[in-house]
Amino acid sequence: MPRAVRDIAIVLILIGGGLIILFSSPQEPQSGPVTRAVYSVIRPFQQAVFSMNSRLKGSWNTYISLVNVQEKNRLLEEEIRKFRQENASLLNKDIENRRLKKLLQLKSRNEFPMLVAQVVGEDALGWYRTFFINRGSDDGVAPEMPVVVSEGVVGRIAKTSTDISRVLLLTDPNLALDCRVIRTRDRGVLNGSLERGCTLRYIGLSSDVKPGDQVITSGLDGIFPRGLAVGTVETVRKAAQGLFLEAQIRPAVNFLEIEEVLVILAHKAGFDVRPGLEDKR
Repeated sequence: MPRAVRDIAIVLILIGGGLIILFSSPQEPQSGPVTRAVYSVIRPFQQAVFSMNSRLKGSWNTYISLVNVQEKNRLLEEEIRKFRQENASLLNKDIENRRLKKLLQLKSRNEFPMLVAQVVGEDALGWYRTFFINRGSDDGVAPEMPVVVSEGVVGRIAKTSTDISRVLLLTDPNLALDCRVIRTRDRGVLNGSLERGCTLRYIGLSSDVKPGDQVITSGLDGIFPRGLAVGTVETVRKAAQGLFLEAQIRPAVNFLEIEEVLVILAHKAGFDVRPGLEDKR
């Protein structure tokens, strides 16, 4: 056996023996010279073991505390996420209720029957300004029926199936709408534009139409009732032919925010369009 290993073994045996003597003795640890001698030898080792044990206990307690804190943080974060979800849901319902309340108020003020519908899709091609609603022929919806929101005109029904309809928007070039400027009483035909907004055409050259004027439906096209908000005049200029003025119109409706609409259940030619009657209603 190598000498170094033998020396270590002897020291360990002495320490072990001393520990046995120390802890098996019925007397106090320092009652005899042998005990005191052994105790003096093993005391540094005992202190080291005690110190290490204390450190291990402290580290373990710290670890347990950190685990508990992390678990509490996880539970708190989970509660916060739930509260945020509930708050978002309540906020969404509140906004939806406000929109529906406005639609119902408009419905109650209008003499024509109306049907609430939800927007369920948009035209993916982008060539035509259209979207789809979840009401169709089974609900009494038919082509040419006006579509509105509380802010004003959205468009008209272009095509229907049993449970879905396609709405042609005010900004679509294929839609033509007979309108009137409130302040000057000038009439014109409004068309959508693929670039931006709408254009009110065929305004008389002597008209005093100016930016800021409000435009409404005239009720003379046999589709839209009279007096619905259409938009605001932004600019006025001479048409290319020079025979009329034309005005750029900013729609009253923000089409990107529409989620529900009202369909006015009135067929084409369902309004009295005899000349001069629009000012008597």
